[in-house]
Amino acid sequence: MRYFISILFFSLVVFLNPTLKATTNSGENTYDPEGKIYSDTKEQVGLSEDSNYLFNSINKHQYFSAKFEQTTLQEKKKRLIEGEIRAHRSGIFKISYYEPLNEVMFSDGKDFYRFDPELEQLNIQPLEELLKETPVGLFTLSLKEIKELFIFSECRKNLNQFSCLLTSKKEESFIKWIDIGVKNNIFDSFEYLDTFGQTVSLKFKNVSLNKIPNNEFKLNIPEGTDIVSFRNSNK
Repeated sequence: MRYFISILFFSLVVFLNPTLKATTNSGENTYDPEGKIYSDTKEQVGLSEDSNYLFNSINKHQYFSAKFEQTTLQEKKKRLIEGEIRAHRSGIFKISYYEPLNEVMFSDGKDFYRFDPELEQLNIQPLEELLKETPVGLFTLSLKEIKELFIFSECRKNLNQFSCLLTSKKEESFIKWIDIGVKNNIFDSFEYLDTFGQTVSLKFKNVSLNKIPNNEFKLNIPEGTDIVSFRNSNK
């Protein structure tokens, strides 16, 4: 399941297309063309701030909708993908990627759906631990659940800008660490290192925390679409 959501979260790229899927990096460092090094541990320098600021921001994000730009860096290569996300703390979300990926990922809180209009195919599988293993969980899990997954450290504030480093408590976690940027109590950016050695950056724009109408979470599937289900029929 992990290869799906690495595309966003966001994955999250936290995720899908074979041409975008990363291979496991045997080294501990990833280098970009400018020579910066990204390791399994995120180094930050700044004044320490109380993480309660982030906790309050998470509680404020009961609904979240935004457009985003996602940059994935691996082996000196950068890929840029744009899209939009709608999410609710109940576990419901809808992520739409624009060209060239052009896919839609959707959760009804129980199952995960991935629709590829070019292949005319819809994959359905149980949601299971997906929210806990990918960045999309920061929009769909409760604050209590998020605290159980991450260690919060190196929180910094500068005027209306705030950032905090979250490190996974699980050694085998898909996300090694994630740096959350908050502006005026609203999620502004994510940067994280995944288990494939990819450094993924997400920049949000046109953010809204207003209630999202139910019809905006619907997944419209054209007639004739091939449906592949991995759900357990015994449940």
